[in-house]
Formats: sequence, structure tokens, C-alpha cells
Amino acid sequence: MLAKCGRHEMKLFDDIQRIICEVIPELAGIEFDFQPTPENQPGDFGLACFRFAGALKSSPQAVAGRLAGLMYQESIAGVVNIGPYVNFTLYRDLFAPGLIAEILGKGERFGSTGSGLGKRVILEHTSINPNASPHIGRARNGLIGDTLVRLLRFEGYDVNVHYYVNDMGKQIGLLVLETKDRDNLEFHEMLDLYVKANEHAQKDADFERRGLELLMRMEQGDPGVVGAFDRMVTICLTGQLAVLARLGLSYDTFDRESAFLNDTRMTEVMRVLEERGAVFVDDQGRTVADLKQLGYPRDEGRYIVLMRANGSSMYMYRDIAYTLEKIHRGGDMNMIVLGEDHKMYFEQMETIVRTMGKEPPEAVHYSYILLKDGKMSTRNGTVVLLEDFLDEAIRLARERVDEQCVDLSNEEKTDIARIIGMGAVRFTILSVRPNRNVVFDWDTALSFNGDSGPYIQYSCTRIASILRKHGPVEDNVAAGVSITHDAEWDLVLRLALVERDISAAIASRNPGIVANTALDISKKFSIFYRECPVISSPDDVRSSRIALCLAVQRVLINLLSLLGIEAPERM
Repeated sequence: MLAKCGRHEMKLFDDIQRIICEVIPELAGIEFDFQPTPENQPGDFGLACFRFAGALKSSPQAVAGRLAGLMYQESIAGVVNIGPYVNFTLYRDLFAPGLIAEILGKGERFGSTGSGLGKRVILEHTSINPNASPHIGRARNGLIGDTLVRLLRFEGYDVNVHYYVNDMGKQIGLLVLETKDRDNLEFHEMLDLYVKANEHAQKDADFERRGLELLMRMEQGDPGVVGAFDRMVTICLTGQLAVLARLGLSYDTFDRESAFLNDTRMTEVMRVLEERGAVFVDDQGRTVADLKQLGYPRDEGRYIVLMRANGSSMYMYRDIAYTLEKIHRGGDMNMIVLGEDHKMYFEQMETIVRTMGKEPPEAVHYSYILLKDGKMSTRNGTVVLLEDFLDEAIRLARERVDEQCVDLSNEEKTDIARIIGMGAVRFTILSVRPNRNVVFDWDTALSFNGDSGPYIQYSCTRIASILRKHGPVEDNVAAGVSITHDAEWDLVLRLALVERDISAAIASRNPGIVANTALDISKKFSIFYRECPVISSPDDVRSSRIALCLAVQRVLINLLSLLGIEAPERM
């Protein structure tokens, strides 16, 4: 568990830090790294002393020995140093009731340190070109962004979610041409029309020229062309947002690229580039930036076109103005989620923004989604549309629900299938570190017994079933908690690390940590469920285990909520 002295972590770790920092003030401000002890070592958790060695000018082993002699806290039964670690053994019947009481007392806020209170964040994600229905690869951008938003808001940050609408470009001009005689366009037609328009442009140079001409007239403010572009963008954007909403994605602010066509900051950017000798006109009459003059480290990507020969601006130029606008709006954090194929583009933009004396947004890059089974058909045979993918998730989930839940009504089965299908998609994509590819396999994603979202959801339904059988629970149920089995204790210790994991997920911008925490707790609950009878136990043991079940249920619901996944009562 990483913590700094003075932070409001769980009380036990707070107390240990406070005791150490009071006696050895040189360690104030250094991160404390608490970890569960290996099975072959004594103790319940250990404190690594590597970070302390430099500050105390001593070896980690010597520091561990010194710290072990300092410790006294009522929940600690024993302290021993093992090499560079201080290992702590807890009084189970003191620690467990306190933790469970804290979980039940904080409820939906358990796991939050409140570190973001009073702080503001601008976070941009998704931003799909408005020319067709989104494919499954785009879902990862939105899901990572949405989950970071949920995590930050959980910590108390005021987050404003931005969607950058690329409402101008050749692709929209071609769509406008392709559909000029159509009055009643519908979103589901757009992909086929977009493919058709591109094929038309490849075969007919004049068609492509007219599409570029429309774009130029749009940039010049031709009312008829602006209206045609807006109509196309509105149809596509409305349809795309409806698909994304099925995954629980929502946005606060929509910024249109066209709003930055004549932004005054672009003139200032050009002035600074000229002062640095970093801009020239090429043999085609285009205005080009030479990023090497600004410290850009590579030859690849060194030159970027800012303006066409006719004086119209390029996407990069407008994007720089938009980025400066987001910086101007202020915030304690400014973030953007981008695919790994945009790394060089972002570095180019970042170089110019830093030259302007501004701090660019922090980029969270992600890798691709790959399908293990490529058999699922799509509307054009080359991409898997997100809408089709979600339909398939629900269809396959319904097959499993029909097998597992024969006693439920059709309406209940339909709702559960939706919850399981969406949960399976979100969990599978989010459980993988952003910089690694997701290999999506339907059997794994929808398994009730594997490393999956439905497995975690099933743990929630098991607990709900136990609680229904038990009936009403006393308000002070945590006071009677007593640990009588190692499976109970392992579960308690895992719950104690939830706050650590949420903080680590935010710090590393990796929602996968939260996903795997929920999975780990569910696995430990399964062991507890198998080895520790609840309803059939004696009264005092049953009451204690009911309290533990309530705590696990609360934590799993919190973690699933952070992942944007519902916890069903039955499945």
C-alpha cells in the first residue's frame, strides 16, 4: 500500500506511518510501501524499506531493523524484520471488526481518500470522426476515458468530460456529395454511404476535387455548405452517441473543430514559430513547421503542414488552438485519451504547445482490440461495428442466462442478459493495461467461472442470495465480527488493500488495477463461500460471516461501479 505521511489512508496504516514519522522525521513525505507478505513468511503484511535507505544513509536491512523496534499499535500482535522488510502480524479480532465497520459506515464512499476535493479536471476522450457507426476498436478509448472519469470523481475531483467533434474534413465533404439528392438519411446507412463515397473518389478524380472544394467553401463560411456539413455531422454524432450510451458513456462538453477555424491563437502560434525560425513555405506553397528547430528529437514527423497553399488551415493547426483553449479553461489536471497510433501526432502537437510556454495535456495512450474469433459477420466485411458487437454480447449472454436462470421471467432474463453482456465487454477491455492489446474471446468474456466480469457479478448475486435467506441484519453487525477461519482472514486482508488499489489505478492511469482487484476479491470470496458456511453456522459465527458478506458486497458494488458495470441481484 503506497501512502505518504499525513494522507488519510485506512487507520492502521495511518497510525504506523504517524508513529514512524514522529520518531524519524526524515521519512516524512516519502511513500510507504505496504504489501501482503508472501505465504512462506511470517506476518500479514510488510513494509518495504528500500525508499528509506537514502534518506537515512543506511542499508534497507538496517532501516528495517530500526523500524521494527519502534512499533506499537493496538491492532498489531507482532513485528519482525525479514531482510529489508518489516513484517506485521495483526490481532485478527481487533482489525477485522474495525475494517468491516469502516466499509459499512462509508458505504458507497469506501475506497476513496477524497484526494480530489476542490480540484478540477478536463478530460477528453472518444472523439470519433462523424462519418459512420463506430467500430469496436473505438470502444477502448471511450471505456478507458469513462473509467478514469469515474475514478477521479470517486476521489472528489470535479471532472468535465470533453468530446472534440471533428465536424470538417474531406470525408464529410465526400459524404455530402454522395447524399446530395437524399432527404431522409438515417444513421445506420452512413457506413455503407461512406464506403461508397470513398470508392467513388478513388475512381473519379473530379468527385474528389469537388469534395475538397466543398470543404474549402465550408471553411470560408458558405451558409449552404455549412448547413450541409452540419446536417451530416448531426446525424452521425447523434447515432454514435446513442451507441456509446449503451456502454454507459456520457459527455459534458462538445467542442467543434470548426469553432477554431479563425482562432486568434493561431496567429500567435505562427508568430512564435517564425521567431524561432521553425516555419517555411514549401514548393507547393504550403506553410510548414520544422519541429527540429523546436527540439523535436527525430527526423520522422519533423515536418508538419499547418496551412494549405490557399491559406486554409490544416487539422493540426486547429488542434493546437483547441488544446490552448482547454489549457486556458484551467484545471488541476488536463488529460486526453488517444490510441497508440496517435503517439507521434501528439508529440508533434506537444512540441508546439510547449514552445508557446504552455503545459500540454497528459496523454493516456492505449493499444488495439483484437478478436480471437474472427467469424462474427459485419455490415461491410472489413470492420466489426460496436453496435453489432454489443448485440452479439447480449445475445450470447442471453443463451447463458436461459441455461442458468430457468425460473425467471422473460423480462428479467432480458435485463440480466443486458447487464451481463455489457459487463463482460467493459470488464474484458478494462482489465488489460492500456498499453497492451486486448484479445477478445467470447467464451472467456462471458464465463461465469473464469477471469471475467460475469464471475464478479455472480459473486454479488451469491451474496444477495445469502442475505435474502438470512433476512434483516442488525445495524451494529460489525461489532460482533470474530475471525475463526483463514479464508475469512484472507478475505479481510484483501479488502484492506482496496483503497491502495484505487489510488494506484488513478496514479498509473490504469483502470485494469480496479478490475483485477474486484476479480481477486471475488476469488477469495469463492474460497470463503466454499469453506465457511454462513446460514447453517451457529448464531455468533453466522452473524460475523453475514457482516463479512455485507462488506464484500459493498466493496464489489463500489468497484464494479467504478468500472461502469452493474451488479445484478440475480443471475
